[in-house]
Amino acid sequence: MCYNPNCSCCGLKNLCIANRLNCLDTDELDKLVITKPSIYKNEYLYQAGEVLKSFFAVKTGMLKVYSLGENGQEIIQGFYLLGDVLGLDALANQGNYFNAIALDVASVCEIPFNKLTQLTKEIPNLNLQLLNIMSQKLALFIFHMSLKFKAIGYQHNRFILNILHKDVANYLSLTPETVSIALTKFSQKKVVNWTKKEINIFDEKMLKKMAGEDDLY
Repeated sequence: MCYNPNCSCCGLKNLCIANRLNCLDTDELDKLVITKPSIYKNEYLYQAGEVLKSFFAVKTGMLKVYSLGENGQEIIQGFYLLGDVLGLDALANQGNYFNAIALDVASVCEIPFNKLTQLTKEIPNLNLQLLNIMSQKLALFIFHMSLKFKAIGYQHNRFILNILHKDVANYLSLTPETVSIALTKFSQKKVVNWTKKEINIFDEKMLKKMAGEDDLY
């Protein structure tokens, strides 16, 4: 049995960024991963305004990521559990606008951006896995929009959404390029086509799966 805190031996491998990597690729990723000390309840992993040089994968516990509105109210961006990846929005936005706080005792793996950039060039599967993680946010956005149209009695598999792709990218903390690549992938897989302002959902079941919602509805 392996007790080292690396990707090869981690029980969350199939839930995290190391998913679908072969043994050699996982060994290369292991060289980048930094295991941080545990974070206790109400302690920050990072705060808005800090220069983030890494992103993080949750090993245990739960973290809340949020920003502050003009009146100081919390605007929650998400809750992150084991296997979830957070901090990638800082790379997309070229700056960090969020706070990440532990809701109980939590532990994370840290992966530096600068080293990862080079590694994604050497390991195509890692680049694909990163794209899958970011594409899930877009798939979830489209799926939830579809549910809203369905709830008010409108056609939910084909509808007009008066939102620019760049605004969606900003809302999801993704780059416009990532949104464009993800939409191309969705279209090629014949799942969703979003051309200008019209969204056509061809495979609702697959969209739910790509959004990580297939077991929830």
